[in-house]
Amino acid sequence: MKNLALKIIANVLWVLCTAGVIAYLIYTCYTIHSYGATDIWLFILFFALSFLTASGVHELGHFVFGLFSGMRAKLTLKCLLPSMRPSSVEIIPKKEDNIKSRLIITSLGGIFFNLLFIVLGVVALFVPQVPIWISPIAIWHLSLFFDNAIPVLHGTGKTDGLVISELARNTPEGRVTLAVLHAQAHILNGKPIEQLEKSVLFDVPQIMEDDPAFISLTELRAEYCEAVGDVTAAETYRNRLKELTAG
Repeated sequence: MKNLALKIIANVLWVLCTAGVIAYLIYTCYTIHSYGATDIWLFILFFALSFLTASGVHELGHFVFGLFSGMRAKLTLKCLLPSMRPSSVEIIPKKEDNIKSRLIITSLGGIFFNLLFIVLGVVALFVPQVPIWISPIAIWHLSLFFDNAIPVLHGTGKTDGLVISELARNTPEGRVTLAVLHAQAHILNGKPIEQLEKSVLFDVPQIMEDDPAFISLTELRAEYCEAVGDVTAAETYRNRLKELTAG
């Protein structure tokens, strides 16, 4: 019920943003005629660039903040169209300490980068000294900002706001996410998985099995059981993993 309410809020904000964009474009149509042809073409160019790059800039924010907070980050940009959202950042902590705070910082990166471009676009719109053709960069960043800042679960996955909320409230989902990252950091540092404290992977709360953190946890449990020689348990987790990842 709460998730539905947040989705409604997100959709309302999306409608308001769209209405604002339409009003903005109408306003520009009445004012931009006072500018030269070069300014008009630059305005159109920045509008298109904003559409093509907003999603990539968002993921770049995660990448930069991830590196800053001590994560090993891998940026993948398959396509820059924000409506398709295929861009992603894979992160693994380089150290096993302060994972929670470093993950929160990383999650804030995308929202922060979107906010920077929104501010730049608004400044260009209202400050005469800044070229008005820069202002369209705010449009798509505005929609991505609201789309990612609100803590809600979409069909495409969790928003940044939801990830941060789970970590801050220490929810079961947040605790499982931290357990997975703890184990990944352990392995990244060259330590055998069998040396990991068993409680990290097994003394965690039960969460929905379609949660990405649960799928990663199941895979790590299978690897751990294989490493310690528990063949039966390893096979059980491997079979469950196939069921979770099928389709």
